[in-house]
Amino acid sequence: MSGISSTRPSPGPGELAQWNRQALQALRWQWIGVLAVYLVAWLGTYGWLSRSADFSGAARWLVMAGLLLALVLGILWRALSQNHRPHQKALLPSLGYGNGLSLVRGLLVGLLAGFLFSPRPTGSLAWMPALLITFTRLIDHVDGYVARITQGETRLGALLDIELDGLDVLVAVALGIQYGVLPLWYLPLAFSRQLFVAGLWLRRRQGLPIYPLPESENRRLIAGFQTGFLSVVLWPILSPPVTTLASVLFALPLLASFGRDWLVVSGLVDGSSPAYHTARRRLKAMLEGWMPLAARAVGLVAGGAILGQAFPDFASWRNTLAEMGVALSPSILGGLAVVLLLAFALGVVGRVAALALIALACLDIWATGFRWWVNVPLLVSAILVAHWGSGLAALWQPEERLLQTQLGVPSPAEAE
Repeated sequence: MSGISSTRPSPGPGELAQWNRQALQALRWQWIGVLAVYLVAWLGTYGWLSRSADFSGAARWLVMAGLLLALVLGILWRALSQNHRPHQKALLPSLGYGNGLSLVRGLLVGLLAGFLFSPRPTGSLAWMPALLITFTRLIDHVDGYVARITQGETRLGALLDIELDGLDVLVAVALGIQYGVLPLWYLPLAFSRQLFVAGLWLRRRQGLPIYPLPESENRRLIAGFQTGFLSVVLWPILSPPVTTLASVLFALPLLASFGRDWLVVSGLVDGSSPAYHTARRRLKAMLEGWMPLAARAVGLVAGGAILGQAFPDFASWRNTLAEMGVALSPSILGGLAVVLLLAFALGVVGRVAALALIALACLDIWATGFRWWVNVPLLVSAILVAHWGSGLAALWQPEERLLQTQLGVPSPAEAE
């Protein structure tokens, strides 16, 4: 990079200070480049939306998107001095590929925020908010991996990740409430992490102790499914009461996770005690073992009843799909449903089958209405298995290893 040597600074404080001044200057020039990209994307998207007949709030979109993009740029500017590896003091003179992806994510969140307080888009443009939040979540899954494999992990990247996690969840929840697909009580969940951090701050201010959190492999999974749900709930084909029921089912694990963590950090529950670990082990066996097994059994019965009622022509399903522009023959539609139901019941790639059965249950609800004793049990069972896994007596669960592995982080065996 011009203006700065590629040679790492020596341990001397003078050389390190000189290196960091030059690196910070280089980073500020890159910030200007990010600003230029954001401006082009912001104004270009506004020009496109202002000419679209499917959206009537282009001027309001320009203001809201501009405010969010300015916030992201402000966060980046203030954190440029954090662009160094953990436990090192020398700044990296380049933002790197991982941070670059995070900034693309920040751009998408800004474009998504533009739809706040405006009428919901119609036509093909109605899919734009859902696609934007979906792409932000996909980037969130790979930006850290890219940073790790390119040796570009920095405190700046960690800070951007935390800030953008809060922003995209907040914007998605606000849009869901605005569009009527999420209940108003869901809004505090968008601030769950911020409320947790604020609680820790208050304890420090009051001189109260804060106890360490025990390791939990489910914490990241619950957060991932929560954001995945927010991506799907903005699809224009979804509406209450399906989304309201799904909101409850996806909110409960998140509330339980934060509630347990607060009990531990506040000392109300001793996270290192044998009694805590015994209770946690029993609860884990119930939630990840017996409950999914029962859900698979209920889902098999409910799904079988739905298939029996729709057989042999699956007319209501095919008519609903035809309205969406999808044409499937009865044999293909019925065969696919049977395969998915059997995979779900036997625990063969159960989480994947569960996700597909959620779509099937929603299809039946759209086609035949909200039936509490048929498609609702299938929907609830599929959501439970998608969240907690296939449980006991599952034949094949290759997805579990993928879900429990953080990309780019070596396993304990590899680390040795």
